[in-house]
Amino acid sequence: MKRRLTVAQRQALIKWGCFLLSTLLFLSALAAVPYIVSAIPKASAKSRQNIFYGNAALATDVPKYQLGAGEYDSLQENESFDPEGEFEPEEPIPIPEASENDLPVTPSNLAWYTVSDNPSLNIINRTKFNISLDEYIKKPFPIDCAIPDSEPLVLIIHTHGSESYLENGYDFYSPEETFRSLDAERGVVRIGEVLCEKLNSLGISTLHDKTMYDQTDFNRSYSYSRAGVQAVLEKYPTVQFVIDLHRDSVFDSDGKNIKPLTTLNGKECAQLMLVVGTNEGGSDHPNWRDNLTFATHLQQKMNDLYPTLARPLNLRSAAFNQALAKGSLLLEVGSCGNTLEEAENAVLLFAQAYASLLKENLK
Repeated sequence: MKRRLTVAQRQALIKWGCFLLSTLLFLSALAAVPYIVSAIPKASAKSRQNIFYGNAALATDVPKYQLGAGEYDSLQENESFDPEGEFEPEEPIPIPEASENDLPVTPSNLAWYTVSDNPSLNIINRTKFNISLDEYIKKPFPIDCAIPDSEPLVLIIHTHGSESYLENGYDFYSPEETFRSLDAERGVVRIGEVLCEKLNSLGISTLHDKTMYDQTDFNRSYSYSRAGVQAVLEKYPTVQFVIDLHRDSVFDSDGKNIKPLTTLNGKECAQLMLVVGTNEGGSDHPNWRDNLTFATHLQQKMNDLYPTLARPLNLRSAAFNQALAKGSLLLEVGSCGNTLEEAENAVLLFAQAYASLLKENLK
Protein backbone atom coordinates (compact mmCIF):
# COMPACT_ATOMS: atom_id res chain seq x y z
CA MET A 1 0.00 0.00 0.00
CA LYS A 2 1.42 3.35 -1.11
CA ARG A 3 2.09 5.99 1.48
CA ARG A 4 0.47 9.33 0.84
CA LEU A 5 2.40 12.60 1.32
CA THR A 6 1.17 14.89 3.98
CA VAL A 7 -0.02 18.42 3.12
CA ALA A 8 3.14 19.89 4.61
CA GLN A 9 5.33 17.61 2.52
CA ARG A 10 3.48 18.49 -0.68
CA GLN A 11 3.85 22.23 0.04
CA ALA A 12 7.58 21.80 0.67
CA LEU A 13 8.04 20.00 -2.65
CA ILE A 14 6.14 22.75 -4.51
CA LYS A 15 8.34 25.45 -2.90
CA TRP A 16 11.55 23.62 -3.84
CA GLY A 17 10.30 23.09 -7.38
CA CYS A 18 9.49 26.79 -7.78
CA PHE A 19 12.89 27.71 -6.39
CA LEU A 20 14.73 25.41 -8.81
CA LEU A 21 12.67 26.67 -11.77
CA SER A 22 13.32 30.34 -10.86
CA THR A 23 17.04 29.65 -10.52
CA LEU A 24 17.12 27.94 -13.92
CA LEU A 25 15.30 30.87 -15.60
CA PHE A 26 17.66 33.41 -13.98
CA LEU A 27 20.78 31.57 -15.14
CA SER A 28 19.35 31.26 -18.66
CA ALA A 29 18.71 35.01 -18.77
CA LEU A 30 22.30 35.76 -17.73
CA ALA A 31 23.65 33.50 -20.46
CA ALA A 32 21.57 35.32 -23.08
CA VAL A 33 22.86 38.82 -22.24
CA PRO A 34 25.93 38.76 -24.59
CA TYR A 35 23.73 37.70 -27.50
CA ILE A 36 21.22 40.46 -26.80
CA VAL A 37 23.99 43.10 -26.61
CA SER A 38 25.62 41.94 -29.86
CA ALA A 39 22.29 42.31 -31.62
CA ILE A 40 22.01 46.00 -30.78
CA PRO A 41 23.21 48.07 -33.82
CA LYS A 42 26.32 50.22 -33.38
CA ALA A 43 26.23 53.97 -33.92
CA SER A 44 26.55 54.83 -37.58
CA ALA A 45 28.91 57.45 -38.99
CA LYS A 46 25.97 59.75 -39.68
CA SER A 47 24.77 59.73 -36.08
CA ARG A 48 28.23 60.70 -34.84
CA GLN A 49 27.79 64.18 -36.24
CA ASN A 50 25.65 65.03 -33.22
CA ILE A 51 28.09 63.85 -30.55
CA PHE A 52 29.80 66.40 -28.31
CA TYR A 53 33.43 66.15 -27.27
CA GLY A 54 34.44 68.39 -24.42
CA ASN A 55 33.74 71.96 -25.54
CA ALA A 56 33.61 71.20 -29.26
CA ALA A 57 30.21 71.07 -30.95
CA LEU A 58 30.32 68.73 -33.91
CA ALA A 59 26.70 69.27 -34.87
CA THR A 60 26.34 72.10 -37.38
CA ASP A 61 22.86 73.05 -36.15
CA VAL A 62 23.84 73.66 -32.51
CA PRO A 63 23.92 77.40 -31.65
CA LYS A 64 27.21 78.87 -30.45
CA TYR A 65 27.41 81.40 -27.66
CA GLN A 66 30.31 83.83 -27.83
CA LEU A 67 32.26 84.28 -24.62
CA GLY A 68 34.24 87.31 -25.69
CA ALA A 69 37.84 87.00 -24.58
CA GLY A 70 37.25 83.66 -22.84
CA GLU A 71 39.30 80.64 -23.80
CA TYR A 72 36.34 78.72 -25.22
CA ASP A 73 33.79 79.96 -27.72
CA SER A 74 30.90 77.55 -27.20
CA LEU A 75 28.86 76.06 -24.38
CA GLN A 76 26.56 73.09 -24.34
CA GLU A 77 23.79 72.17 -21.94
CA ASN A 78 25.89 69.40 -20.39
CA GLU A 79 28.79 71.76 -19.58
CA SER A 80 29.34 74.22 -16.75
CA PHE A 81 30.83 77.70 -17.01
CA ASP A 82 32.44 79.74 -14.27
CA PRO A 83 32.09 83.50 -15.01
CA GLU A 84 35.59 83.99 -13.63
CA GLY A 85 36.97 82.23 -16.69
CA GLU A 86 37.32 78.64 -15.47
CA PHE A 87 35.68 76.15 -17.80
CA GLU A 88 35.17 72.63 -16.58
CA PRO A 89 33.39 70.37 -19.05
CA GLU A 90 31.92 67.08 -17.98
CA GLU A 91 33.72 63.87 -18.84
CA PRO A 92 33.93 63.82 -22.66
CA ILE A 93 31.92 61.16 -24.44
CA PRO A 94 34.33 58.59 -25.90
CA ILE A 95 34.54 58.37 -29.66
CA PRO A 96 32.58 55.31 -30.80
CA GLU A 97 34.25 52.53 -32.72
CA ALA A 98 33.87 52.30 -36.46
CA SER A 99 30.87 50.39 -37.69
CA GLU A 100 31.23 47.53 -40.14
CA ASN A 101 30.36 49.84 -43.04
CA ASP A 102 32.89 52.57 -42.20
CA LEU A 103 36.12 52.83 -44.16
CA PRO A 104 39.60 53.21 -42.61
CA VAL A 105 42.16 55.94 -43.14
CA THR A 106 45.83 54.95 -43.44
CA PRO A 107 48.52 57.41 -42.24
CA SER A 108 51.68 57.60 -44.34
CA ASN A 109 54.83 59.69 -44.57
CA LEU A 110 54.80 61.22 -48.06
CA ALA A 111 57.89 63.42 -47.69
CA TRP A 112 60.15 60.96 -49.57
CA TYR A 113 62.52 60.90 -46.62
CA THR A 114 62.29 60.15 -42.89
CA VAL A 115 63.20 62.21 -39.83
CA SER A 116 66.45 60.23 -39.55
CA ASP A 117 67.51 61.27 -43.07
CA ASN A 118 68.94 64.56 -44.26
CA PRO A 119 66.05 66.61 -45.71
CA SER A 120 66.16 66.81 -49.48
CA LEU A 121 64.58 69.05 -52.12
CA ASN A 122 62.26 66.83 -54.11
CA ILE A 123 59.86 67.61 -56.92
CA ILE A 124 56.91 65.92 -58.60
CA ASN A 125 57.19 67.37 -62.09
CA ARG A 126 53.94 67.07 -64.04
CA THR A 127 55.28 69.18 -66.91
CA LYS A 128 57.72 68.77 -69.78
CA PHE A 129 60.07 71.38 -68.35
CA ASN A 130 63.47 70.13 -67.20
CA ILE A 131 63.66 71.37 -63.59
CA SER A 132 66.32 70.99 -60.91
CA LEU A 133 65.41 72.47 -57.53
CA ASP A 134 69.10 72.44 -56.60
CA GLU A 135 69.54 75.12 -59.26
CA TYR A 136 66.51 77.13 -58.18
CA ILE A 137 67.58 77.28 -54.54
CA LYS A 138 70.71 79.12 -55.73
CA LYS A 139 68.65 81.82 -57.43
CA PRO A 140 68.12 85.09 -55.49
CA PHE A 141 64.84 85.64 -53.70
CA PRO A 142 62.50 86.94 -56.45
CA ILE A 143 60.50 89.53 -54.46
CA ASP A 144 62.14 92.84 -53.55
CA CYS A 145 60.06 94.85 -51.08
CA ALA A 146 59.90 95.89 -47.45
CA ILE A 147 57.65 94.37 -44.81
CA PRO A 148 54.96 97.02 -44.25
CA ASP A 149 54.38 98.32 -40.73
CA SER A 150 50.60 98.23 -40.94
CA GLU A 151 49.53 97.59 -44.54
CA PRO A 152 48.92 93.96 -45.57
CA LEU A 153 51.67 91.92 -47.20
CA VAL A 154 50.00 88.48 -47.54
CA LEU A 155 46.57 87.39 -48.78
CA ILE A 156 45.03 83.99 -47.98
CA ILE A 157 42.18 82.79 -50.21
CA HIS A 158 40.32 79.53 -50.86
CA THR A 159 39.46 78.70 -54.46
CA HIS A 160 37.95 75.45 -53.16
CA GLY A 161 36.66 76.71 -49.82
CA SER A 162 34.23 73.82 -49.28
CA GLU A 163 37.04 71.26 -48.89
CA SER A 164 36.68 69.74 -45.42
CA TYR A 165 38.49 67.43 -43.00
CA LEU A 166 37.51 64.57 -40.73
CA GLU A 167 36.39 65.35 -37.21
CA ASN A 168 39.14 65.30 -34.59
CA GLY A 169 39.95 61.81 -33.37
CA TYR A 170 38.53 59.92 -36.34
CA ASP A 171 40.59 57.59 -38.50
CA PHE A 172 37.59 56.24 -40.40
CA TYR A 173 34.72 57.66 -42.39
CA SER A 174 31.33 56.77 -43.82
CA PRO A 175 31.12 55.60 -47.45
CA GLU A 176 28.64 58.46 -47.98
CA GLU A 177 31.21 61.09 -46.87
CA THR A 178 31.75 63.75 -49.55
CA PHE A 179 34.61 65.57 -47.79
CA ARG A 180 32.84 68.83 -48.61
CA SER A 181 31.05 71.21 -46.28
CA LEU A 182 29.68 74.74 -46.40
CA ASP A 183 30.41 75.01 -42.67
CA ALA A 184 33.58 77.15 -42.59
CA GLU A 185 34.60 75.65 -39.24
CA ARG A 186 34.96 72.17 -40.71
CA GLY A 187 37.37 72.83 -43.55
CA VAL A 188 40.09 74.86 -45.20
CA VAL A 189 38.51 78.22 -44.31
CA ARG A 190 39.05 77.39 -40.63
CA ILE A 191 42.67 76.40 -41.36
CA GLY A 192 43.15 79.67 -43.28
CA GLU A 193 41.96 81.60 -40.26
CA VAL A 194 44.44 79.80 -38.01
CA LEU A 195 47.23 80.60 -40.46
CA CYS A 196 46.16 84.24 -40.78
CA GLU A 197 46.09 84.78 -37.02
CA LYS A 198 49.51 83.16 -36.59
CA LEU A 199 51.16 85.17 -39.36
CA ASN A 200 49.78 88.42 -37.94
CA SER A 201 51.07 87.49 -34.49
CA LEU A 202 54.52 86.94 -36.06
CA GLY A 203 54.56 90.43 -37.56
CA ILE A 204 53.50 89.49 -41.11
CA SER A 205 50.39 91.55 -41.86
CA THR A 206 47.93 89.17 -43.48
CA LEU A 207 44.42 89.36 -44.94
CA HIS A 208 42.05 86.39 -45.10
CA ASP A 209 39.38 86.15 -47.77
CA LYS A 210 36.89 83.60 -46.39
CA THR A 211 34.84 83.39 -49.58
CA MET A 212 34.10 79.85 -50.76
CA TYR A 213 34.70 80.43 -54.46
CA ASP A 214 33.50 76.93 -55.36
CA GLN A 215 30.14 77.30 -53.64
CA THR A 216 28.06 78.35 -56.65
CA ASP A 217 29.92 76.73 -59.56
CA PHE A 218 32.89 74.45 -58.94
CA ASN A 219 33.98 74.50 -62.58
CA ARG A 220 34.36 78.30 -62.52
CA SER A 221 35.93 78.55 -59.07
CA TYR A 222 39.34 79.66 -60.38
CA SER A 223 37.72 82.41 -62.45
CA TYR A 224 35.87 83.61 -59.37
CA SER A 225 38.93 83.49 -57.10
CA ARG A 226 41.01 85.31 -59.73
CA ALA A 227 38.56 88.21 -59.64
CA GLY A 228 38.73 88.14 -55.86
CA VAL A 229 42.53 88.31 -55.80
CA GLN A 230 42.58 91.09 -58.38
CA ALA A 231 40.17 93.14 -56.27
CA VAL A 232 42.38 92.78 -53.19
CA LEU A 233 45.57 93.63 -55.10
CA GLU A 234 43.91 96.76 -56.47
CA LYS A 235 42.75 97.85 -53.03
CA TYR A 236 45.96 96.86 -51.22
CA PRO A 237 48.96 97.31 -53.53
CA THR A 238 51.31 96.31 -50.69
CA VAL A 239 50.16 92.67 -51.00
CA GLN A 240 52.97 90.73 -52.66
CA PHE A 241 52.18 87.17 -51.54
CA VAL A 242 49.04 85.11 -52.16
CA ILE A 243 48.36 81.74 -50.54
CA ASP A 244 45.55 79.75 -52.13
CA LEU A 245 44.94 77.25 -49.33
CA HIS A 246 43.48 73.83 -50.23
CA ARG A 247 43.48 70.30 -48.90
CA ASP A 248 44.47 67.33 -51.04
CA SER A 249 42.79 63.95 -51.67
CA VAL A 250 45.14 60.96 -51.64
CA PHE A 251 43.95 57.43 -52.47
CA ASP A 252 46.15 54.47 -53.40
CA SER A 253 45.58 52.08 -56.31
CA ASP A 254 43.31 49.94 -54.13
CA GLY A 255 41.11 52.91 -53.26
CA LYS A 256 42.43 53.28 -49.71
CA ASN A 257 42.26 56.77 -48.21
CA ILE A 258 45.82 57.85 -47.37
CA LYS A 259 46.47 60.76 -45.03
CA PRO A 260 49.95 62.33 -45.17
CA LEU A 261 51.09 62.50 -41.56
CA THR A 262 54.19 63.25 -39.54
CA THR A 263 54.94 63.92 -35.87
CA LEU A 264 56.71 67.18 -35.03
CA ASN A 265 57.23 68.70 -31.58
CA GLY A 266 55.24 65.83 -30.13
CA LYS A 267 52.13 66.58 -32.23
CA GLU A 268 50.67 64.80 -35.22
CA CYS A 269 50.73 67.13 -38.23
CA ALA A 270 49.24 66.85 -41.67
CA GLN A 271 51.97 67.07 -44.28
CA LEU A 272 51.92 70.04 -46.66
CA MET A 273 52.52 70.35 -50.39
CA LEU A 274 53.42 73.44 -52.39
CA VAL A 275 51.92 73.49 -55.88
CA VAL A 276 53.44 75.76 -58.53
CA GLY A 277 51.79 76.52 -61.86
CA THR A 278 53.39 77.17 -65.25
CA ASN A 279 52.31 78.34 -68.71
CA GLU A 280 52.52 74.88 -70.28
CA GLY A 281 48.74 74.66 -70.37
CA GLY A 282 48.47 77.86 -72.42
CA SER A 283 47.94 80.43 -69.67
CA ASP A 284 49.56 83.86 -69.85
CA HIS A 285 52.17 83.22 -67.18
CA PRO A 286 55.63 84.01 -68.62
CA ASN A 287 57.31 84.60 -65.25
CA TRP A 288 56.29 81.36 -63.52
CA ARG A 289 59.93 80.63 -62.71
CA ASP A 290 59.82 83.47 -60.15
CA ASN A 291 56.99 81.64 -58.36
CA LEU A 292 58.99 78.43 -58.52
CA THR A 293 62.06 80.18 -57.08
CA PHE A 294 60.00 81.53 -54.18
CA ALA A 295 58.40 78.13 -53.56
CA THR A 296 61.80 76.40 -53.63
CA HIS A 297 63.18 78.75 -50.98
CA LEU A 298 60.06 78.12 -48.87
CA GLN A 299 60.39 74.35 -49.33
CA GLN A 300 63.99 74.56 -48.15
CA LYS A 301 63.02 76.64 -45.11
CA MET A 302 60.39 74.08 -44.08
CA ASN A 303 62.93 71.28 -44.56
CA ASP A 304 65.43 73.11 -42.37
CA LEU A 305 63.03 73.94 -39.54
CA TYR A 306 60.58 71.03 -39.64
CA PRO A 307 61.91 68.01 -41.55
CA THR A 308 59.12 65.84 -43.07
CA LEU A 309 56.52 68.62 -42.77
CA ALA A 310 56.60 69.18 -46.55
CA ARG A 311 55.87 66.68 -49.27
CA PRO A 312 57.77 67.11 -52.58
CA LEU A 313 57.04 70.34 -54.42
CA ASN A 314 54.48 69.78 -57.21
CA LEU A 315 54.98 71.50 -60.60
CA ARG A 316 51.92 71.62 -62.85
CA SER A 317 50.98 72.75 -66.35
CA ALA A 318 48.03 74.88 -65.15
CA ALA A 319 48.74 78.41 -63.89
CA PHE A 320 46.35 78.51 -60.86
CA ASN A 321 46.15 82.34 -61.09
CA GLN A 322 49.76 82.57 -59.92
CA ALA A 323 50.69 85.10 -62.60
CA LEU A 324 48.99 87.74 -60.44
CA ALA A 325 51.96 87.92 -58.03
CA LYS A 326 55.47 86.50 -57.88
CA GLY A 327 54.79 85.37 -54.33
CA SER A 328 51.72 83.33 -55.27
CA LEU A 329 51.49 79.64 -54.51
CA LEU A 330 48.93 76.93 -53.91
CA LEU A 331 49.24 75.27 -50.51
CA GLU A 332 47.76 71.81 -49.94
CA VAL A 333 47.29 71.27 -46.19
CA GLY A 334 46.93 67.54 -45.64
CA SER A 335 44.29 65.47 -47.39
CA CYS A 336 40.66 64.45 -46.91
CA GLY A 337 41.87 61.74 -44.53
CA ASN A 338 43.41 64.21 -42.08
CA THR A 339 41.60 65.75 -39.14
CA LEU A 340 41.14 69.44 -38.42
CA GLU A 341 43.56 69.21 -35.51
CA GLU A 342 46.28 67.69 -37.67
CA ALA A 343 45.79 70.44 -40.26
CA GLU A 344 45.89 73.18 -37.61
CA ASN A 345 49.10 71.78 -36.13
CA ALA A 346 50.65 71.80 -39.60
CA VAL A 347 49.81 75.40 -40.55
CA LEU A 348 51.09 76.71 -37.23
CA LEU A 349 54.52 75.31 -38.16
CA PHE A 350 54.15 76.49 -41.74
CA ALA A 351 53.50 80.02 -40.46
CA GLN A 352 56.79 79.95 -38.54
CA ALA A 353 58.74 78.88 -41.62
CA TYR A 354 56.90 81.32 -43.89
CA ALA A 355 57.43 84.31 -41.59
CA SER A 356 61.07 83.38 -41.06
CA LEU A 357 61.69 83.27 -44.81
CA LEU A 358 60.09 86.65 -45.44
CA LYS A 359 61.92 88.35 -42.59
CA GLU A 360 65.26 87.01 -43.85
CA ASN A 361 64.75 88.23 -47.42
CA LEU A 362 62.64 91.41 -47.24
CA LYS A 363 64.18 94.64 -46.05
